[in-house]
Parts: sequence; structure tokens; C-alpha cells
Amino acid sequence: MLLLFLAVAGKGGVACAAAAWLYGEPLREALAIGALMNARGLMELIILNIGLERGGVTPTLFTMLVFLAVVTTLMATPAFQLVRKSVAEPSHAG
Repeated sequence: MLLLFLAVAGKGGVACAAAAWLYGEPLREALAIGALMNARGLMELIILNIGLERGGVTPTLFTMLVFLAVVTTLMATPAFQLVRKSVAEPSHAG
């Protein structure tokens, strides 16, 4: 869980969101960018498989990083929707 927290905070919360905010995006938009960039997906899985085959990654580390890739990829859409929820709420004109 600590690895997951650090990975999410490091890539999405600090690196991507902070970079977007520092370059002029509003905070909510910067957080949305961070949420979407946090997904690791297919490319990381390919690299991990190559690393495991060549002995650069232990089976334990491989398992932890695959778990991290799957969880962060699955949480990207709900995190994005959570950040954007108040912006995208439809108005109910009567």
C-alpha cells in the first residue's frame, strides 16, 4: 500500500499535476491531468516482462509492480471523474 501511495503521489500528484499547475493550468485542471497521467498501463507491463525475462527484476518486485500498474490504470478514470465532477455537473433547468 505504501508503494501504491508513493507511486500515485509521486507521478500524478506531484510531478504531473504540479508541472501543469506551474505552467498555468487551473488547479482543478492540473489535478485532472495528474489523475490521467497516473495510469501506467501496457507499456509498463511490457517493460516489466522484459526485465523479468532478462533477470533485471525479481519475481517479487515484478508482482508488486504489475499490481501497481493494474491498480493505477484502473483508478485513472474514477480519479479523473472525481476531480472533474463539480465542473461537469449538468444543470437542471426547469
